[in-house]
Amino acid sequence: MKLRTLSLCGFATLAIALSANAQKPNEPSKSFYRNMHRQEITIPQIMGYNVYKADLHTHTIYSDGAVTPEFRVKEAWRDGLDIIAITDHIEYRRIEREMLHYMGDHIKDEYRNLPKGVNTNLQGDAADERGILSNLNIGHERAVDINKLYGLLVVRGVEITRNDGHFNAIFTTDNNRIYHPDIKTSIGNAIKQGAFVFQNHPKLDKSTASTMTPLAEQLHGEGLVKGIELCNGPVMWSRLISYCLDNGYTPIANSDVHDTSEYRFYPEHNDGCYRNMTLVLADKCNEKSIKEAIFAGRTIAYHNNKLIGKEEYLADLFRASVTLHYVGLNKKEEVVVMLTNRSSLPYTVKYGNKQVIADAMKTVQFALPKGSKSVDFTITNLICGNGKRPTVTMQVPRKE
Repeated sequence: MKLRTLSLCGFATLAIALSANAQKPNEPSKSFYRNMHRQEITIPQIMGYNVYKADLHTHTIYSDGAVTPEFRVKEAWRDGLDIIAITDHIEYRRIEREMLHYMGDHIKDEYRNLPKGVNTNLQGDAADERGILSNLNIGHERAVDINKLYGLLVVRGVEITRNDGHFNAIFTTDNNRIYHPDIKTSIGNAIKQGAFVFQNHPKLDKSTASTMTPLAEQLHGEGLVKGIELCNGPVMWSRLISYCLDNGYTPIANSDVHDTSEYRFYPEHNDGCYRNMTLVLADKCNEKSIKEAIFAGRTIAYHNNKLIGKEEYLADLFRASVTLHYVGLNKKEEVVVMLTNRSSLPYTVKYGNKQVIADAMKTVQFALPKGSKSVDFTITNLICGNGKRPTVTMQVPRKE
């Protein structure tokens, strides 16, 4: 099906031109730079790999988001991310539909049907014979342009949207060549471009053990869908964790942010956590290395100070983050120790029938039973299965 391009970018450009005081695209004001600080998130190497922070599900005004791609990049940089994907919907472009309706009397004759919003909401219906009349790469292109000032890795992506399931495709090469009325064909078109496809915000179905939709299970069984978004915004699908890890899916956590990350997350979590992130274990922060890691399943899903992933990754993360120090004996001859956490992630540590919080970048002191030479720590905010937490044994160093 031949595609023709008419993007929201054209209407945005017209609006800017009509404003005498409008700021040029990609030229943030001096006041923005004056107050801009990046939040640094320190995470040690895991299994010899660097850890990169990614959000692989975000939206902009080019589908149904409230902000521009330029803002989305600045926000990700401020929030401490290394990687971002703009994944606007192919089939659902609410703001574009509204703009077309408003501009209906001012556009060329060949687009006279567009005020009705043709082909801007195809979740249940197929596009007409003209295909989708939009440039579906524009959000990524604008993000890449502004990113020259910020140095993130901007991954091309798209959300494939149907009434019976939403799927993200990342590492695409041309979003204009993905759509097809049949969702399986759309996903196949993305995969032909080398894309990694994962299930977005899976619906819960209490009548099934897996809680995955039949469509998603079918697509995974055919090797088309390789990841599950276990955490989406404020929601975590805890029942899916074992299913995801046991069946070889890559665990994913994303914001699915439509407005701003601050509005969507921080007030709900009392400023004590970061936005959702997919932690990617890779050699370098380039597309080749990140893509290899995600296809290989080397990820940890971060959500509200909980981390979800394979047990060996989580255990190594904890061992790399903390150091146990011997202090001495108290009056009860208990062994007094200090646990120092040099990462930006807090850990809830249980030993015996007691529990301590190893806050980020802090040291906590506590006592172990008399004569302790080692201690088994169960880290309760690290999740490697339904009801399963990793246990790490640490030796108690003794002063000579």
